[in-house]
Amino acid sequence: MRITSLLAVSAVEASLPLLAVCAFLLSTLVVFAVRCAALGRPRTPSIESRALPALWKGLMEWWVWLWGPVERACVRRGVPPNAITLASTAFAGIAAVLLASGRLSVGGWVYLFGASLDLVDGRVARAQGRSSAAGAFLDSTLDRVAELLVFAGLAIRFRDTATLYAVLAAAGASVLVSYARARGEALGAGREASVGGMQRAERVVLTGLPCALSPLLDALLGAGTGQFAVQCALGVLAAATSLTALRRGHAIWRALRGPATDPSALGNVRKIDPIRWGQRRPGA
Repeated sequence: MRITSLLAVSAVEASLPLLAVCAFLLSTLVVFAVRCAALGRPRTPSIESRALPALWKGLMEWWVWLWGPVERACVRRGVPPNAITLASTAFAGIAAVLLASGRLSVGGWVYLFGASLDLVDGRVARAQGRSSAAGAFLDSTLDRVAELLVFAGLAIRFRDTATLYAVLAAAGASVLVSYARARGEALGAGREASVGGMQRAERVVLTGLPCALSPLLDALLGAGTGQFAVQCALGVLAAATSLTALRRGHAIWRALRGPATDPSALGNVRKIDPIRWGQRRPGA
């Protein structure tokens, strides 16, 4: 009985840094809620344009507000936006190594931190007047790299369990979601290219947060609960992201079923001349 009590105390003590982080985040959320009640909720155009519940929009605005001091410091010091993008990807690589080695909590926090830097880079670029097509391309490409690195780390961690299939499904579906949006927008189906709820922000939260909080679940509900919660979250992530990929793909396909109005939008599809197609070359 005494040994069990000592183990419980040790688990709580080991979770103290995590509890401190959670307490800090909750306190900032309360401050943000009071600010919204007094001044109104901030309305970031990129958030307002999405079809999301008001509560989720509010949480996204809180996270943008929370990282405001970092954004302003980067603007004042002239930190290049591309450097922030590269740092975000580097943190994702570190998170992948930590997750692969079984350090789910630290890996989860590092991933959330790195993904939050990705939120900052675009805002810093606009504030500094450095927005460019090259920067947008680098940002989008490295977003995919960062996400796949983290999924690779989780695949290594759960390689001997059925959760491996959920990780692989989530990785494949996330690529399809991103590709469908890029290709749909290029073909003129911009509205349909945003269909579905599991965009990158939601995928990051559903991947990183259960990992980050896993020790707290172990301390409160017993050893192994945290890892089980991570495995369940990955299963939900795989299903929800796959559903988003299907919905988005179907919506874009329906929007593009009619005759193409702009031949240049067909990309690398070569237009066939019916007259030349019907002629045979001599000796053919």
